[in-house]
Amino acid sequence: MILKFRQKGLLPATCVILLITISAFGQNARDQVNGNLIQFNDNGLWCWFQDERAVVDMENGKLILGSDASQSGAGGSARNGAIEAVIFDIETRTPQQYRLAKKGCDDHNAPGFIIRPDGKYLAMYSEHYDYYKNRYRIFDGSAWSPEQAYDWTKRPGGTDYTIAYNNIYYLSAENRMYNFSRANHRSPNFIVSDDWGDTWSWGGQLTTNSSNSYNKGYYKYWGNGVDRIDFIFTEQHPRDTLTSIYHGYILGGKIYKSDGVLVDDDIYDETDIPAYWDFTKVFGNGTIIGADTLYRCWQADLMRYADGSIAAIVTARVNQSLSYGYPDNRVNPEHAFIYCRYDGNSWSYTYLGKAGLKFYSPEADYVGLGALCPNDPNTLYISTPDDPRDNSDLGVREIFKGVTTDQGESWNWTPITQNSVRDNVRPIVPLWDENNVVLLWCRGTYITAQSFDAAIVGIIESTADSTGPMHYVDANATNTTFPTGAPLASTGPDANAGPADNQWHERTGFGNGGSVLTSSEISGENAPGLNTQVTVSEAGIYDVWVNFWANPDADWRIKAGLLAGEMRFFRQMACKQVTDGEHDTTLVLSSGSNTFLYQAYLGRVQLSDYLTFEVSVDDEAIRTGSQSSLVGDIARTWYDGVSYARVGGETIVNIDDKAPLPLDFRLSQNYPNPFNASTTIAFNLPMELQVTLTVSNLLGQAITTLVNEKMVAGEYHIGWEAGDLPSGVYFYQINAGEYSQTRKMMLLK
Repeated sequence: MILKFRQKGLLPATCVILLITISAFGQNARDQVNGNLIQFNDNGLWCWFQDERAVVDMENGKLILGSDASQSGAGGSARNGAIEAVIFDIETRTPQQYRLAKKGCDDHNAPGFIIRPDGKYLAMYSEHYDYYKNRYRIFDGSAWSPEQAYDWTKRPGGTDYTIAYNNIYYLSAENRMYNFSRANHRSPNFIVSDDWGDTWSWGGQLTTNSSNSYNKGYYKYWGNGVDRIDFIFTEQHPRDTLTSIYHGYILGGKIYKSDGVLVDDDIYDETDIPAYWDFTKVFGNGTIIGADTLYRCWQADLMRYADGSIAAIVTARVNQSLSYGYPDNRVNPEHAFIYCRYDGNSWSYTYLGKAGLKFYSPEADYVGLGALCPNDPNTLYISTPDDPRDNSDLGVREIFKGVTTDQGESWNWTPITQNSVRDNVRPIVPLWDENNVVLLWCRGTYITAQSFDAAIVGIIESTADSTGPMHYVDANATNTTFPTGAPLASTGPDANAGPADNQWHERTGFGNGGSVLTSSEISGENAPGLNTQVTVSEAGIYDVWVNFWANPDADWRIKAGLLAGEMRFFRQMACKQVTDGEHDTTLVLSSGSNTFLYQAYLGRVQLSDYLTFEVSVDDEAIRTGSQSSLVGDIARTWYDGVSYARVGGETIVNIDDKAPLPLDFRLSQNYPNPFNASTTIAFNLPMELQVTLTVSNLLGQAITTLVNEKMVAGEYHIGWEAGDLPSGVYFYQINAGEYSQTRKMMLLK
C-alpha cells in the first residue's frame, strides 16, 4: 500500500486569519457561540468508543442521544451514574429525558443507539468493566422496555475479561445487527442479532495480537447500513506502546484490508483470528511532518462516504515518545490532529492543527477530539485549546469548524465557540441529510472519567430554517404573574441585594427595562414560580429564549420552560452570552460588576388564532453537586426577560394584513452578526415606497443589490448569502423615499 504524504508543517505557511474586533464581541465577552446553542442534557458526558452516541430518526423527526451523569454536576448524588437517553423533538426543539439505568459514574458507560427497521429505538450500554453483560432497552414510541442483557458467561467457553463499550450497526443485506465490545481476551468481540435486537447471540472475535497489556487495541466503527462495516484501530492503549493506526472492513462475513485484499474469510471462525499487522496501516508511529515526529497515535473519528472515500481524524504526541504507564502524570506532551483520507487507492494524511496538552492528568493521550461530517466529506470539527488559524493559546478547549476545497490539502477554520469559560470537548455529528447538520459536544469541567461537571449541548443547522432577529420582551409586573394568575409581588424596587425571604426581589440599576427579578443574592432561597406572557404581531412559528444574567466566575442559573410542568434547569455553563446585533433593538448586555446577559433556548411555539404564549420561570439555588443544599450569591437567579424570533423559510416575509402596520421607518441590525455565510436583514416601512437595499465593502464598492422595487407598508426580512466573499466588515444601506440608513455587519469565515 503506497502512502502519499502532503507536506504540511505544524504551523501552516498559509492559513485564514479570522479577525474579531472588540466592538464585535466586547472586551470581556465570554461564552460566544456561532449558532443557536441548545442544551440537551444538563448533566452528562460520553467517552468516544461507543457509537453511535446519537442518531437522527429522519422519518419521525427525532434526535436520540445518550450520556452518563455525575454527582459533581446538576442533581448531585441522585444523578450519579445515571445512564440517560434524550429524545429531542426536532419540530418543537424540545428534549425528553429518560433514565436507562443507574450504575457507577463513568463516561465509558454512555449508551450507543440504533434505529431499528421497524422504527423502534435500541439503546445498549455496559458498565465500565461490566461483569459480564451487554445491557439493552427498546423504545417503542411511548416507553422504554425493561432492561435485558446478553450474558457473556453463557458464551461457549465463557469469557476471561470484563465488558466495555457498545457499537451497534445494522446491515440490511444480511438483516443482521452487530454489537462490537471489548470483551473476551481483552480484544474486540461482537455479538449478533437476527431479530433487530430483541435477542442476541455470540458472534466472534474480530482481531487479536500477542500483547499482554491492558487491552488489545481501541476501535472506531462506521457502517453503511447495507453491507459493510469499516473500522480503524490501534495495537493497544497509547500509554502502553508506540501505537499506529490501522484500517479494515467487514463485508459478507469476511474481513478485508483497505484495498480489498482478504484478511479473514470467516469472521465467526475463531481458529484463525487476524492481528493488526494483517491490516492496512493508515498512520504510523514515528511519522515525521515538517520538523516534528509524531508518536503514540489514537483515533478520534472514522467515516466512509457515498463516493467510497474514507476519512479519519487521528491524534498523536508531538516529539514525545516516553510513557511511564498509568497514571501517566510524569509526562504532558503536546498533541496534533491529523486528517487521513483514503481515495480508493491509497491513504494520505494532512496536518490539521494543534490538539493541546493532555486533557486529563493521569492520561497523557486524552485530548478534546474531533468529528467528521457524515454528509459532507469537506467538513469536520475539532476541539482544541490552540486556535488553528494562528496557533494562539485559547485557555480552554474550543470547537472549530474546518472546511476544505481541495480534498484535505488545506483547511479554512471558523470558530463555533469562542471565549468560553469551560472546555468544549468530544464533538460528534450524527448522520442526517444534506440539508441538516447537528453538531453535539460536551461542555464543562472534566475532573476524571468518574467525576465531571458537564452538559450535552449543540447546534442545529438547517437550510430549511431562517429566522429573523430576536425581539426582546422585558419581564415586569405588566406581563408577569404567579402561576395562579395572581399579580407579581416582589420586594423592592431598590438597588440592593434582596433579603433572604423566599420572595423575588426587583433590583434596579441592572438589566433591560432598568431592573431584574432576583433570588438567592445573599443566601439560598426558593422563590415561587413565575409566568411571563408574550404577545406577537402575526401567526407563525417562533423560537423562544429566556434571558438571565450571570457572572462567568460563579454559577448563576435559571429554571425555565414553555410549560410549567416541563421546565428545565439552565446554568451559565451550558448557555451562551447574548451578543450585540442579535436583537432588533439595542439591549444592555453587560454591567460593571462582571455580569453579562445570557440566554437559554427553550424551544419553538406555533401560534395561529391566539398570538400569545407563556414562559414559565423559577429560581434554582441548589448547590451544584448536591441534591437540596440551597446556596446564595454563587447560585443566584437574575431573570431579565424573554426573546423570540420568527422562523420561516421565505426570503421576504410580510406581516399579516390584519396586524398593525409599522408607525415608523426602521432598519434593524442584521441577524446573526457576526455571521458565517448567511444573514438576515430586517426593516420596517410605514408606507408604500420605492426601496433599494445594497451591500458594500469597506472601500465603499457595491457588492450586491438585494432589493430594488416598490414595496407596500410592512415588516420585511431579507436573506443574504455571502458566498465566497472574504471575512471582514461590510455595510448595508437602505434608501426608501426620503429615508436612508446604513449599518455595519461582520462576516466571519
